[in-house]
Amino acid sequence: MPVSSWRRRQALATRRQIVEAARRLFVTTGYAGTTVEAIAAEAGVAVATVYKAFGTKAAIASELNDLMDDEARVADFAERIRQTTEPTELIGAEVALNVSLHEHCADIIEATRSGAAVDTTLAEIYAEGTRRHDAGVRVVIGRLQAAGALRRDLEPAHAIGLLSTLCSVEAFAELTRRHGWTLQQCQTWITEALCSLLLEPAEGGAKRTRR
Repeated sequence: MPVSSWRRRQALATRRQIVEAARRLFVTTGYAGTTVEAIAAEAGVAVATVYKAFGTKAAIASELNDLMDDEARVADFAERIRQTTEPTELIGAEVALNVSLHEHCADIIEATRSGAAVDTTLAEIYAEGTRRHDAGVRVVIGRLQAAGALRRDLEPAHAIGLLSTLCSVEAFAELTRRHGWTLQQCQTWITEALCSLLLEPAEGGAKRTRR
């Protein structure tokens, strides 16, 4: 392997190590209470290495959305959604994607959400995460509409709102933490509810059901 390629891989690995360390500290200590020095210590690297790789704490935080996407395997779910044509399976894949986000990243999503009210850096990070979520939802609704599967009496904008809300990390948190549901129960119920709310009834008046 050429030296330049090896160095690039090492640099990328170090950046990832630093972002993962920052993620842990932002959850336990809060963004405001986390220093670059603490991030360096948590990552096991020199403070100078952190500054060389990122420059600022805000620059480290700006990579949190990409880290969360990696941890939740968003790209894998997005490919599954892209290849799925059956409406109930399409909705099921979107729900599964957001279950994965809740399972792997709910803590850091909540930390950025709560901190967004008082910190502009976290506000930008949370806004970007919301934008990614809504963009994925619009893709699913657009595909349902193009396939003629979306309820004819439901405005696409309302369909987007339903899917976005029921698939939000906040919805999963409410059901699991407050009401004691398991993630499997959440996934099953939300998928079935969305199929009922979003999909045009099948021939004979029966609702489409998830296979």
